Amino acid sequence: MTELKYWLWLTLALRQKSRKITALLEHFENPVKIYQAKKKAFRGIEGLSQNDIVALCDKSLYAAESVMAECMEKGIRIMTPDSPYYPRALANIFDPPYVLYVKSKERRDFNQELMIAMVGTRKMTTYGRAVAMKIGYDLASAGVTVVSGMARGIDGASLAGALNAGGKTIAVLGCGVDVVYPPEHKDMMNQIAQSGMVISEYPPGSKPLGSHFPVRNRIISGLCAGTVVVESPESGGSLITANLALEQNRDVFAVPGNINHPLSDGTNELIRQGAHLVTSALDIISEYREEYVSIFERAIQIKQEITEKAEDYQDMPNEAEKEQMPLPSVNSESYKDLSENERRITDCLSLSPSHVDTITEKTGLSIQEVNAALTLLEMKGIISQLAGRHYILNQ
Repeated sequence: MTELKYWLWLTLALRQKSRKITALLEHFENPVKIYQAKKKAFRGIEGLSQNDIVALCDKSLYAAESVMAECMEKGIRIMTPDSPYYPRALANIFDPPYVLYVKSKERRDFNQELMIAMVGTRKMTTYGRAVAMKIGYDLASAGVTVVSGMARGIDGASLAGALNAGGKTIAVLGCGVDVVYPPEHKDMMNQIAQSGMVISEYPPGSKPLGSHFPVRNRIISGLCAGTVVVESPESGGSLITANLALEQNRDVFAVPGNINHPLSDGTNELIRQGAHLVTSALDIISEYREEYVSIFERAIQIKQEITEKAEDYQDMPNEAEKEQMPLPSVNSESYKDLSENERRITDCLSLSPSHVDTITEKTGLSIQEVNAALTLLEMKGIISQLAGRHYILNQ
């Protein structure tokens, strides 16, 4: 506990600048010795500015003690490289986070588990959303821990798919773990904290600044054996994550997309450059079949079940019977205590987008009632809004 205080002091003083902290540790071995060092000892250390040296000469522990107290009050755990549960995969990257703040129901050791990152554009297409949810669902069903940034778009869809499978997830935030961003993912964040972990290198109360997100991407890729890019334009955060994965000697996977759509340009280019082409969760898991035999066997079983269901669907004699087939199940917990209006709306939605006017017509509700119910259903994670006020039922 004593050393934890000095880890916090160090990361707060240098504003989580991992490379500067690494340079200091190479000279002083541990944060206690850095704290005890005098001003002249910091001169000549590569990367340190004059402002950094001034901050390191401030020996007040008030800020560190305040963060510790706030974490205690809010049920936030703190992990450092000295912690037994600190992810070993992160310890080996070029610029590891030296303090991780964690929200979780219980302590979890993910060091023995296969973790796969899923990332992509915030402005996803219907195709991208369906693929992200499907792959997230199947990965989690097979026993893979799905890791993402919980952003709008592909990140959120991937985590939603994994949660609907009852699987394990990790959300890596670009803000404090007590800050919900984006705000519409509040319920998702709570679910992840119950079954997995919400983590960040930023202390409680940190705002979701734009500069935080490219930096946190190294944690997403660093935690995982591989990173899957589902949908991406030619440039963007998901391609930054893919490049970081390559630098960290991790695998990169990409889902092929429509060659006429700009949101497929990034993923198709990754495939052209040698990324593993992905059409199912099994394509990903197959890369790790020797190390994770049980996960691989479960993935094969899932693939066979999907194939059998698809064959049954195609063998149906008419469209009327096809329409009677049940939709992929949504987590039953999500349907608790739905109002009558909410149920009428979910009954008329499917995995194909429906415009708000169509929903109003089918339910017989007023536009005000529909708008109110749609907002609540989105907050509960049961539906998602696509472009042009189209809505889709989550898997």
